[in-house]
Amino acid sequence: MAHANKVCGCGCKAVIMFASASNFETRRKLVIGLVIVILIATTWVGSTQTAKSTFSGKFRAPFFLIWFRTAFMAVVFPLTMPLYFFFVRGEKRNVHKLWRHTSEFFSPRGITLRSFLSSVVLFSFIWIATNYMYARALINLSATDVTALFSSAPVFVFVLSIFVLQEPPLLLRFLSVISAIGGICLFAYEEGFEAPNLVGVLLVIGSAIGAALYKVLLKWRVGDASLYQMGLFLSLLGFFTAVTMWPIVLILHFLQVELLQDIPWSYVIGQALLGVCFNFCINFGIAYTYPLFISLGTVLGVPLNAVVDAVFRQVYLLNWKLTATVLILGSFLLTLLPSADSVYIQNKLCCKAVKSKQRSVDVQEREQ
Repeated sequence: MAHANKVCGCGCKAVIMFASASNFETRRKLVIGLVIVILIATTWVGSTQTAKSTFSGKFRAPFFLIWFRTAFMAVVFPLTMPLYFFFVRGEKRNVHKLWRHTSEFFSPRGITLRSFLSSVVLFSFIWIATNYMYARALINLSATDVTALFSSAPVFVFVLSIFVLQEPPLLLRFLSVISAIGGICLFAYEEGFEAPNLVGVLLVIGSAIGAALYKVLLKWRVGDASLYQMGLFLSLLGFFTAVTMWPIVLILHFLQVELLQDIPWSYVIGQALLGVCFNFCINFGIAYTYPLFISLGTVLGVPLNAVVDAVFRQVYLLNWKLTATVLILGSFLLTLLPSADSVYIQNKLCCKAVKSKQRSVDVQEREQ
């Protein structure tokens, strides 16, 4: 990534960013990134659609669905190991150093009881709550509606980052907040403020806030983690969930809150495998390509879900929902702008406002 600095007439500094694909490493990242975009979009759509299909019959157990899916996350770290032996060769390959580097994700001393409790245990509860609300909303709403509303998560990341990570408040990202809120309100209006589907809207927004909280706290807790560190973290999270939360599944069953009957195992296993692939692709993409591709993959999930819903479920995105989706995706795209570019645009707007005000003052002085 190259930077070119330039100063505008009123003295504010502009940062113009551009990327060059002239070298092999950049081209390799671009090719990997395009593949990752396709994989993230398809696995997210597949996971959401199969989760939706589990509720097409009598099965109504979203907590069991998420518990089962999260338990599958235990295989993420073993899946990343072949990548280490493929990308790291010769004398640089050292399994002991890899484990030491990976375990430093939890603390400088590796995995301790305190670091385990403050990372895996804490984030597993946030993970389960977030994904439960997402799955529960699929009972009331279409997959397109859920993914569109969930796309507001980056906006909540921005809001939480101001308070937790001390990120600077930027004008364009405040506009993204307004756009997202407008889209959410239109969704709620279309569903009807007294309709049962409003519960689904509120659940998705809760899920988006939970996802934002998860991301911001993880950034605050560990900063930037490598592919292998996140792989170990997700595997431990899946293992902890599988071992400790099965009693909740049984309690919900015996209380007849979520009856484990007529389980569509093909859909349950399918959404779990696709969920593992989705999270693996995100971690791989973060490590080996540009973050922009990760975001583009999730953005493409919305229109792809709309196509699947229209073709296979005869559910269409019409009326105010279409406008709401555009507003939420627009807010998502605004959050993708790098901070430097946001500052540049903000400064240019300020410069124009100052110049306009100065011209109006000059005109008034000449008239006097």
